[in-house]
Amino acid sequence: MAQFAFIVLYLALAGALASWVAGAWYYVRTLRALAAEGGPTRLTWRAMVVAVLAWPFALARLKGAAAAHAAPVNKALVAFLACLTLAVAATSVATNLARVSR
Repeated sequence: MAQFAFIVLYLALAGALASWVAGAWYYVRTLRALAAEGGPTRLTWRAMVVAVLAWPFALARLKGAAAAHAAPVNKALVAFLACLTLAVAATSVATNLARVSR
């Protein structure tokens, strides 16, 4: 049973990595669409960090093509958080079952 929990853990971590990569890809596409609509063409590191941290709050201000590209970013963010939650739960189950079986 502990082996099954470890398998779930590894699959959850792989899913988290995949959803993070997909979210980053769609985020870059959203930034490109925003720049094409007349938004900032060059983002500094500070502006990019603020954009990442304030992403849920900035969504309502996006319009046009950038808003269309923003939906997959949000879905990837939800998938990433769900995978991380599942990985933490699977870690807890796996470590508890591994300790009990000894």
